[in-house]
Amino acid sequence: MDDVRKWLAIITLIAIAIVGAMLWLRWGWKTPKLERQAGLLPEADYMAKREMLRPLQELKGARPFTPEEMELLRQSVRDMSDFRLRCRALTALWHARQPQQRKEAIELAIERLRDPEWVVRTYALRALAELRAKEAIPSVLPLLNDPNSEVRERAKKTLQQLGYTVH
Repeated sequence: MDDVRKWLAIITLIAIAIVGAMLWLRWGWKTPKLERQAGLLPEADYMAKREMLRPLQELKGARPFTPEEMELLRQSVRDMSDFRLRCRALTALWHARQPQQRKEAIELAIERLRDPEWVVRTYALRALAELRAKEAIPSVLPLLNDPNSEVRERAKKTLQQLGYTVH
């Protein structure tokens, strides 16, 4: 009987070692890539799109956007394939100074206040603050009750920057 127990113990240890090795080496099942898990584009696709947005971010209001640039920003701010693109587009838009572009930037930022990603909501709030969009106050108020604490804090700060007293 002792020999049987010895062999069972040895077999159990070997099985545990094999399972441990499989887990450590990620063998035995298909692991979805991080990009798929987090709702991100594959890195090469993201980098290509990011490089299209970078010059628009770097403008920082030096000149109005061309119609083609505005279309790229519109598409990017609504691109649900990767939240990082929405954030980058919002950072470019928060420097819009030409009246029609500023108006559209405010509308796009207000639209993103309902984004499923909390970080995009914070970028939208920052855009509204940078654009001094007092007309957005009614859209910002509900975010004081956002499930994410960072969004709630940014909403409070945005409202204060827009001249609204938050208690």
